[in-house]
This record gives sequence, structure tokens and C-alpha cells, in this order.
Amino acid sequence: MIVTLWWLGFFTAFGLCIGSFLNVVVFRLPRGLELSKPTWSFCPQCRTRIAWYDNLPVVGYFRLGGRCRDCGLPISVRYPVVELLTAIIVLLLLDTFFIGQWREGLGGGYDLNNRLVSDWPVFLAHVILFMCLAAMSAIDLEHYWIDIRFTHFAAAAGFVLFAIWTPAHSVGWVRPFDVTSVVCLAVFVTFVLTLLVLDWRIPVADDPLGAPDASDGDATDVVEDSHWPVVPPLVVLGFVLVTSAMSDGGDDAGVWPVIRVVVPLVLLVGVVLRGAATVRASDTEIIEAIEEEAPDARRQTLMELVTLLPAIGVGVGVFCLMRSSFSTSVVDMLHWNPVGEWQPLWGLGTAVSGYVIAAGIGWLVRILSNLGFGREAFATGDIHMMAAAGAVVGWPVVLLGFVVSCVLASAGWVVVLPFKQTRAIPLGPWLLLGFLTATVFYQPLVESTVIQNLLFVVDHVILQNPQESVAVLSAGLLS
Repeated sequence: MIVTLWWLGFFTAFGLCIGSFLNVVVFRLPRGLELSKPTWSFCPQCRTRIAWYDNLPVVGYFRLGGRCRDCGLPISVRYPVVELLTAIIVLLLLDTFFIGQWREGLGGGYDLNNRLVSDWPVFLAHVILFMCLAAMSAIDLEHYWIDIRFTHFAAAAGFVLFAIWTPAHSVGWVRPFDVTSVVCLAVFVTFVLTLLVLDWRIPVADDPLGAPDASDGDATDVVEDSHWPVVPPLVVLGFVLVTSAMSDGGDDAGVWPVIRVVVPLVLLVGVVLRGAATVRASDTEIIEAIEEEAPDARRQTLMELVTLLPAIGVGVGVFCLMRSSFSTSVVDMLHWNPVGEWQPLWGLGTAVSGYVIAAGIGWLVRILSNLGFGREAFATGDIHMMAAAGAVVGWPVVLLGFVVSCVLASAGWVVVLPFKQTRAIPLGPWLLLGFLTATVFYQPLVESTVIQNLLFVVDHVILQNPQESVAVLSAGLLS
């Protein structure tokens, strides 16, 4: 219990500090300001430097009474809310992996120390991913602007950390077949080389509206968010801390563990709904930008498809080669272990496979929807988010999370209709919620009757008896 309490306190403070940094990122990047200049935090109204003792996460906000010490103007409640939500996400991941132990493929152990020592790389990769997605989502919610440098960083972290994390017990994790790893590694390398040959520079942001001026949004930060409550996330944080400490060792049963993780997710949905219901000028501007680019949407999408063809061709060719005797030596190379259980190529193949397949799902959705609707219906920034998530959580989690995201986004759009009429949906926040939900509930989801029947059908359609699979699917969906 003492060990768990110590780590809960540490990761709460860690999450709050990361949230404080994310506030800087969310404010500065869309306004064209540098993160390193100035190196200190400042009031968005009077631009006065904030002293360190006034800049403590959450504490500083309450200490100042929600107002700047120098100009006396209100400080947006969004700042402590973001800090609290970030800490809640970190604790939710800690609970999923090491306290409640919801996921297979982790080492377990007598206490939290042993579990963290055994599997810290996979936990750190998830923390980095969801912190990047949180920053992107906050910007997307306000500006319809996605900075894909976050996805590059999250994907690179996934590549490195999964190349490190290859203990024997991790075979139970979401890992691809050896053939899949080799094919995806070839596809990834080919795609990168294609970009270099074509000298295609990926922009740092998916930004259809153009970044706002540095002077925009200061006042709206106060007016829009002044009624955001701090109490709900503060209460939920306390709830997560107390219940996680009581669940030391993951031995609790029944519905209580589910409640412990559902409550934070419900809070996050509420926060996204509140942000989506806020009327902004960008709501109209994004529709105008999409309509303006509509005549060229199909041609642009076809050009993107042509760029993908070399990687697709190489992937098909490598897959065919892997069905020959050549595959044995390649698989041996994949499982090269220079020290003990460490198999860096196998670990890297896990992350790259997730990245490539998740990106492929995103590109398929974009190509079909853009060609079908004749306008941009799925942005490239969303594909980058899916790819980065795939590199960390794995493509099955991304696929499940994408379905959850679409359901949540559609329901959220209906909920906010009475507050504002807009056809545009910033998908970033809903992708964050979908991926987080699928990460937490991955085991129950894949073990559900519907998913098991679908997997059975896929296996029979491809390899065995299609007629039997149809009957099983019908029975499963009707049960």
C-alpha cells in the first residue's frame, strides 16, 4: 500500500507538471509563438512574467484567486482544468497497466515497484502518446488546427521504447505476426524513401485555416472559459487517487474496477462536449475552407494515392517472398537477440507494424470518403494521429478506438446542435477519447461475443467455410 501511495503521489505531481507545460504549448503554437522564447510563463493579458511561486500547477490558480497578480484580470479556468485532466489521464494509464492490471502481456509482480521496473517502456510510450494527443486535441477543438510534430514525436518514442521492451512475457501484448512485421518494415522504409525521392516535405501542421495571429484569442480565453468548473476534475482526481490506492494489487472484483476507470472517461467526454459546444469563428471558417478546396479534393486525393503505390507494391512483393523458403532467414534476423531476451528488431517491428497498418486504415478512410463526397471529409492530420497511436497502442486498439471515436463524435455532434449549428467536427478530441477507451478496455472488447464472432467470420471467409461464417455472424449479432 505504501509503495502504491508513493507512486500515485509522484505520478499525480508529474501529470500536473506535464499539464502545465501543455498549457504553454496549446497557447503558443497556434499563435506562432516560440516555446523557448520567452523561457518563462507570462499572463496572456498583460504579458507580465509569472513568478515561480504563482506558477505551481493548480495551486497557483487558487492562491491567486483566479486572477493575475499584476493586472488583476481573470485567469482562464482552462489552465487548471488542463493540468487536472492531464494528471487524471496519467493515473488512468497507471491503473490500467500496473494497479488494476487490465492488460495482458505485462510482467506483473509483487508490488508496483516490480511492475514499473519490468514494463516501464510501454507505460512511458503510452504517456507520451496521450500527452501529445491531448495537446493536439485542445488545439484542434479551438482552431481546427493539428500540429503533426506531436505525432512524429509520439511515433518516434514508440519506435525507440518498443525496440527496448522485448521481455519474454510481452508475447501476450498486441504484437504482429513475424511476416506482418517484415512486410510493414519494408512498406515503411519504402514510403520514407518515396518522400525523399519526390522531395515531398510533410508540413508541420494540418492547417486549413491558417494559424491565428498572436494577438487573437487572449480575451476569448477568459470570456469563453470563465465558467468552466474546476471542481469536477478536482473531485474526479481525488476519486481516482483514493480508489486506486484501495485497489492495491488488482485483486478487487465486480463492477467497482469498471467504475474506477469509467468515471474519468465520462469526465473527459463532458469536457470535450463543453469545448465543442462553444461557438467560435473557426466553425464557419473551416466549412468555408472545405467548400473552397472541394473542386480540387478528388484530384488531390488521387495524387496522394499515387504516392502510396510504391510502398503498397513493395509490401505485396515482400509478402510473396515471405511465403518462400527465404522467410526463414528473415525471421531469424527479426528475432536477433544481442543480449538476453532483448530482440530490438522484433520490438521495432511491433511499433512499425502498428504505425503502418493504422496509417493504412486512415488513408483508406480518407481516400474513400474524399472520393465519395468530393470534398475533404477526413483530414491528413487525423491520419497522423492514427499512425502515431498505432506505433504505441497497436493497430487493433486503433481500429477499435476509431469505431468508438466515430460513435462518440456522432453522438457529440447531436448533443451540441442546440448550442451551435455547424457541420464541422474537430475529430482530434474524439480520437483521443476513442483510443484511450480502447486502450483501457481492450481485453473486454476483444473478448466480447461480437468481436469474437467477427474474428471467426474473417478467419472462415479467408481460409475456411464462408457459408458457415455467415450463419455464425447472424447468430452472434442477433444474440
